Amino acid sequence: MGNSKFFTNRNTSNSLFEKIKGIINGMVNLQNFNAVVGYFRSSGYFKIRNEIQKSGKLPTIKILIGINIDNIFRQHNKSMLFLAGEKEKKEATKQYRQDFIDDVKNAGYSEDIEKGILLLADDLLSGQVELKIHPTKSLHAKFYLFLPEKFNENSDGWVIMGSSNISDSGLGITQPPHYELNVAMKDYDDVAFCENEFEELWKEGVPITFDDIEDFKGQTYLGQNPTPFEIYMKLLIEYFGDQVEDDFNLDMPKEFKELMYQKDAACQGYQMLTKYNGFFLADVVGLGKTVVAAMIAKRFVEENGIHKTRILVIYPPALAANWKETFEKFKIKRNTDFITCGSLDKILEGENNYRPAEEYDLILVDEAHRFRADNSQMYDALQRICKTEREDVGRAGDSHKKVMLISATPLNNRPTDLYNLISLFQDRRKSTIDGIPNLQNYFSPLIARYKSLTSSKQKCVDVKGIQDVYKDIRINVINKITVRRTRQNILNYPEYKKDIDSQKIRFPDIESPREVKYILPNDLKDLFTNTVSVLNKQLNYARYKAIDALNENIKNEKYPNAAATSRSLANIYRTHMIKRLESSFYALRISLRNLRRATQGMIDMYHADKVIIAPDLKVIELQDKGFELDDIIAKGIEKFGISKNDFVYKHNDFNDSFIKELESDVSVLDTLIKQWDKITIDPKLDRFIEYLNHKIFDKRDNPTGKLVIFSESKDTILYLKKELTRQLGRTDILSVSSDDRKQLFNTIQANFDANYQGKKQDKYNIIMATDVLAEGINLHRANVIVNYDTPWNATRLMQRIGRVNRIGSVAGKIINYEFYPSDEGNKQIRLYDNALAKLQGFHSALGEDSQIYSHEEVVEQFKLFDTNVKDEVDHNLELLRKVREFRSTNPDDYERIKKLPIKSRTGRSVLASGKDIRPSSSLVYIASPYKKEFYKVTDDHVEDIGFLNVIDLFEAKPDEKSIPLPKCHYRQIDLANKKFEADVVNMNDDNIKFTPTGKDNIAEKAKSLLRDIWRKNNNSKIRENCDILDKYVKLGTYTKLTRDLSNLERVHRKGKITDDDIVTAINSFVAKYHTVKKIIKKEKDDTPYIILSETFE
Repeated sequence: MGNSKFFTNRNTSNSLFEKIKGIINGMVNLQNFNAVVGYFRSSGYFKIRNEIQKSGKLPTIKILIGINIDNIFRQHNKSMLFLAGEKEKKEATKQYRQDFIDDVKNAGYSEDIEKGILLLADDLLSGQVELKIHPTKSLHAKFYLFLPEKFNENSDGWVIMGSSNISDSGLGITQPPHYELNVAMKDYDDVAFCENEFEELWKEGVPITFDDIEDFKGQTYLGQNPTPFEIYMKLLIEYFGDQVEDDFNLDMPKEFKELMYQKDAACQGYQMLTKYNGFFLADVVGLGKTVVAAMIAKRFVEENGIHKTRILVIYPPALAANWKETFEKFKIKRNTDFITCGSLDKILEGENNYRPAEEYDLILVDEAHRFRADNSQMYDALQRICKTEREDVGRAGDSHKKVMLISATPLNNRPTDLYNLISLFQDRRKSTIDGIPNLQNYFSPLIARYKSLTSSKQKCVDVKGIQDVYKDIRINVINKITVRRTRQNILNYPEYKKDIDSQKIRFPDIESPREVKYILPNDLKDLFTNTVSVLNKQLNYARYKAIDALNENIKNEKYPNAAATSRSLANIYRTHMIKRLESSFYALRISLRNLRRATQGMIDMYHADKVIIAPDLKVIELQDKGFELDDIIAKGIEKFGISKNDFVYKHNDFNDSFIKELESDVSVLDTLIKQWDKITIDPKLDRFIEYLNHKIFDKRDNPTGKLVIFSESKDTILYLKKELTRQLGRTDILSVSSDDRKQLFNTIQANFDANYQGKKQDKYNIIMATDVLAEGINLHRANVIVNYDTPWNATRLMQRIGRVNRIGSVAGKIINYEFYPSDEGNKQIRLYDNALAKLQGFHSALGEDSQIYSHEEVVEQFKLFDTNVKDEVDHNLELLRKVREFRSTNPDDYERIKKLPIKSRTGRSVLASGKDIRPSSSLVYIASPYKKEFYKVTDDHVEDIGFLNVIDLFEAKPDEKSIPLPKCHYRQIDLANKKFEADVVNMNDDNIKFTPTGKDNIAEKAKSLLRDIWRKNNNSKIRENCDILDKYVKLGTYTKLTRDLSNLERVHRKGKITDDDIVTAINSFVAKYHTVKKIIKKEKDDTPYIILSETFE
């Protein structure tokens, strides 16, 4: 093997480059170096040319480059035997010109590469090298000739022939993806044959001159010398993309005001929609998200094709009329189907004349926060609808649906909310969000950190820790896929403020929350404290632990997660009871009796030897209505189509302690009921009435005399209405629940909606409701809200305030009264701490105008760039305005700067720039299809500083001059590039060690099951189905699919189901999730490109 004439690029010590170097140094009389190659890279030329120069020899160099001429042949409809004419030669030169430009673009960023190109130009000018392109042959065979001055049978000469081109990889200097094989020969006949072939080909070649290279170079960054201002403006153009030139102008329906901030939101949202296939429309409540959504939908219809576009709008039932009326006015109702969020199965099952999921192009989800939990059937249905590919792609976009998630509060409880909602339009393990190629890898540690910060073990809320978690999410994710402006954002932007002022629109101020305190007498305080203790420690909540009380054999077979499920249900009910106590004593009494009745119902079933466990059957409700147990069982058999043995159990199916715990609960509840029935006072109500009499209706605070009262408890609302009517004689109180909201809708509008088009009324001045009125209705003739208790989902408080804080609000300020939980109750369920943590997270992630609940909230305006309490949104708007203005006033310069090639760079003087940056520092913008980063490199330290920080350093005045690139430039750019590549590798690492729930990796279990079934089956269809599902699991496309496969793996591993059962399940999953002949797209080339850079000296 050591004497073989053949060699490969596997070993750099025996590479083509080493062979060429050896011949150059060993061949004493080298006079001519000729090469025929398929393509030519300046970096490879520099390496060879450098070796020739070091050898002290000056041979004539001739290089003939083949051009892929298939396109030329097609254009002229000729065979490959045609003789090249002038037109063909021009086409060949044009193609080489593009190859040269692509070479410079795709080559690494180093001084050697640039020296190679400059050296080539100098050599062409001096005649040291001649370069030609062959216009009629794509040269697949490559050879290199080394000849003396007079080549004959008795002289020295070499030829190397094979597959390698003049490039770093072809020469074997770097490890390439392609295998190369070459042979070195020095027999006269072999060398002479190749010499003759070269001469014939050379005659047919088209010369490339010094002027050609200079012209080609001028189309790359090497031919540019941009000023700092031009680099700054180029960065803005690159960052904002199509938004800069987006001059979309929608003729608004006459019923709506033309508001600049809404038009800009529509433009920004549309760009996000087309770039990421989805985004959050999350302007604060009351700024007109429905109108903005309609503007975006209208634009999509016009760009995609009015006859090709189908829209699906998903909304809570109460909002149907608003959406249909708005789309009717925008004239896109005929392109749209409307459906409530609880009815999505009708689309998947083809009911009620709904189209199949694949026929929809654009999905709008109103109040999208309702889909924040990924373990519900409703979420799975929506995810399937959103990710089923479009059947008939129109003019806009690709086969992916476009998804608009509309909610002022997309974050309700924890970071998982955002993670799950983003997964409706992004794959979890292959995201297209810049810088976040793997959402699971990104979110998992942040979710774990948040869970630790909000653990019950924490003595107080770590506001700073929560801020840090959400700041990370905001900078890296939310900013890229969210349109959200607070009122303060709009007022901070002069053109918006001027616009709304001219239209006489006023945004009221939101005052800090006003706390309402009340004091319990000592005996009542003792009862309150004792009740909290009993609810928390003495009650077993055995009624809700029935499945865990079953004997082990039944439990293991039917309810493998019985303990966890029962514990969860008991905790939910425990929390519910304490919240009812905090809401009102009346609500507590109702709940105590309800729990007592439900527990007694279970005891009765136990003694009747007919214990029904069927949550969907609503057994307690049927018992309350007087149904006999046999009738309830019959209903279950009819409803589920199963034997009664599947949901009816005998008393000996349960452990002995079950009936004892049930009877103990009844005894404890009887005691509590008796104790609370003796209570005839209500200090909380008394305090509220005092405020009503002396503060809440003060004309200075409440000019309209209207009031909105919210409570989580329907019973509390009924109690308040009764007592205010009795004690104050008020007959102008309207109470609303889910039972009568629809019937009372017009009455509510006439009395409380400032935008109501009909005749306004004042029959009702106080409206009280549960959160059934927290969404989708205007109550802004009122400006005062009372939160009589604290909701577990604290973002409801923002939704509530949004009912009165809307465009057209009649008062100049919004007043918010808060009844906080008692110290005793808060110790047990941390209701105050929970609300504060959730609201602080929201402030830190998305920003708000004011405190919502507590004076401890830190209202975040992200003071990142100046002292005017402006945040990122303001800064981005200002930068976008600046680049749009430049385009308007300097259109020719704008077009020239826009065309600056990637890798454009400049040197800057620290003194001339006036920037606070150390000398020998560089700024770099690097991007790939999956990631964009902005780095500052100081000495050898690389720091990702984000767009808003880097843009302030890039900013330059038009008259600032550039300086020669400092010596550290290439080294620092290389450091940034290596950091970028390392980050991409880390974020793409599929070896997920944990998931957001902290459990074993369900994706790995799912993939393991599919691999096992694939190996065991030779049936091509089964294997194909396994491959289909495996791709979805790897990408993280469908959340429930992965979870269901993981559960099957666990059951299968325990031997409870057979391989045939698994195959049947796999086939059903494919039918369910692979509804279209879905092609998993080829991954994008994730090669990073250095877009722009500058170095300071």
